[in-house]
Amino acid sequence: MDLFDAMSTCRAMRYLKSDPVEPDLIKKVITAATWAPSPGNSQGRDFLLVSDQDKKIKIGDAIETAMASRVAAMERPDKTHRLMLDGTEHLVATLKSCPVLIFICGKKIYPAQAPRESFIWSSIYPAAQNLILAARALGLGTVFTTFQGAAEPTIRETLSLPDDVYIGCMIPMGWPDKNFGPLNREPFENVVHHNQWQGDLRAYPPQ
Repeated sequence: MDLFDAMSTCRAMRYLKSDPVEPDLIKKVITAATWAPSPGNSQGRDFLLVSDQDKKIKIGDAIETAMASRVAAMERPDKTHRLMLDGTEHLVATLKSCPVLIFICGKKIYPAQAPRESFIWSSIYPAAQNLILAARALGLGTVFTTFQGAAEPTIRETLSLPDDVYIGCMIPMGWPDKNFGPLNREPFENVVHHNQWQGDLRAYPPQ
């Protein structure tokens, strides 16, 4: 699909079907992620794909145990928060049935003479964005999460992750069980300053 159409309709998809995703589509999505920029072309990121049901159950159960009650108790003062948190609650409860969980990981490798942690994230996050857009172009749903932080010891043990490998994000991917559609974002006029800072052009956070 057109790149701009993909970008402008790439909703966070927290409702995913359990139907399998074909290996060739997963390969396309990951390949697109590898095209993302990285500091000095260091490419300091790896993609850990989890499709094994036993491993997904261990990870999903650990995240649900850590997060379910906390998310359920969060206030939903408006439609935006209600949709987001209801979706998060659903995703946490159904992670184990997602076709594939993608962990984007990295090591502290750049610059070679004095590696810095900040460069891990500047390699991982562009790759994550490429992955999410490629999935959207193929009709697949994804959502960027940091759920791994709620159950990292279990995840590391389950996936045999070495201590020097950082987990940047966890992206569940599958066929969407909700509709894609236009995004609700601040317009150009509210975010662009010309030649100098012109004061706050919008409310923080957006109303």
